[in-house]
Amino acid sequence: MNHRGGFLLALFLTCSGSVANLPAQVEVNGNLTDRGESSLYMDVISFAATSGPGSRVDVFVQLGYEMLSFVKQGDLYDASYEMTISLFDSTNALISEKLWTESVKGVTFERSASANASSITQRSFAVAPGTYTIRLAIRDKESGTSHMLSKTVHVQDFSAPDFALSDIMLLSRVASVAGKRTIAPSVSPNVGTIAEAFWIYLEAYNKRGADSARFTLDIVGGKDEHQVTVDTVTALKPGRGEYILRVPHGILPLGDYRLLVVARLPASAHDSTARPLASAGRIISARWVGLPRSVKDLDLAIEQLRYIAKDDEMSKLKDAKTAEEKMVALAEFWKKRDPNPNTPRNEKMEEYYGRVEYANKHFSHYMDGWRTDMGMVYIMFGSPNNVDRHPFEVDSKPYEIWAYYDLNYSFVFIDQTGFGDYRLETPVWEVWSRMRN
Repeated sequence: MNHRGGFLLALFLTCSGSVANLPAQVEVNGNLTDRGESSLYMDVISFAATSGPGSRVDVFVQLGYEMLSFVKQGDLYDASYEMTISLFDSTNALISEKLWTESVKGVTFERSASANASSITQRSFAVAPGTYTIRLAIRDKESGTSHMLSKTVHVQDFSAPDFALSDIMLLSRVASVAGKRTIAPSVSPNVGTIAEAFWIYLEAYNKRGADSARFTLDIVGGKDEHQVTVDTVTALKPGRGEYILRVPHGILPLGDYRLLVVARLPASAHDSTARPLASAGRIISARWVGLPRSVKDLDLAIEQLRYIAKDDEMSKLKDAKTAEEKMVALAEFWKKRDPNPNTPRNEKMEEYYGRVEYANKHFSHYMDGWRTDMGMVYIMFGSPNNVDRHPFEVDSKPYEIWAYYDLNYSFVFIDQTGFGDYRLETPVWEVWSRMRN
């Protein structure tokens, strides 16, 4: 039996556009392409080899229980899956591969159906500096369902400079257990669900013997807008050292960000001409569970509600000034429409923004797909039951008819210009009003 699950099960590790002249297409009863937060993640972090020359690649995999088929064993539930991690060099030659079986045993029904349950695994590969492709394949042993991910990583030569930084690993939690520091990796790049602060882990390779360094961490948005800056002076160990920085991000606006860490000698930290000791960077994101990955702009996410928001609701959303106020207003808007408020996902929100994304992929023309007439109808009513296309009529302009059987209604779109710009010729709002009443 299949159960839907979700986010992060803490794993504790001891610290060591469209073509303009083509008509738009809609799938009859088509599936949405992105239903929000994924349940499968892979993160690849490169470090210097623990001993001797060379480097090491650590591969972390997080698999949500919703992707597993649990089998009842007595009063509890078990699941198992095969996992293969393959390492290819820049010529696409296989240089290393690891295959094994993971098991999840003795799980209660509540745990198997939990939205916060995942399985996290890690494997390490010894590599030389260079560019590699990591391919992950997972096969559920009960259902036979397979999933695949791929990621390219560049491994630097950590032995060459007299000071170097490893890649950055995101952490969701740092704790002390029996006097030992433990960390919980955040395999997902999404830090938007980690309250108030997250942490990063990285290693410094200090062959020059510097006794301290100023670490400057910046989170920069797509418009080169600085969202968070952390500046701290840290004592250094000779050789390899492990360092954890706390990042009090507050509430980041929705979007993708570049996280950059620069190490400098403290005396030269404010000298713009001084060369940094080393730097490391990675991409992170801020999203809500349930929002498709395509939703990266908070103002745009609010504007896209024009088809379903009432006038007073839209006014309230647009009156919000700060990013935090906008996020609160957006959350309140969708909370009222959540069909299952006791679960972390909001299926109505997922479906709506999934339709927006589908419209952008299939109906974009001179404008974004969600703004077109076809996009509007698709977002409001979903996939039609039948599409009657007439792109090459002799005695009329190209047109399409979308039929919705449950509405007992059809919408007619006509390409008045001959360039694929289909405009709605039949009214939509009276149908929408009838549905809402």
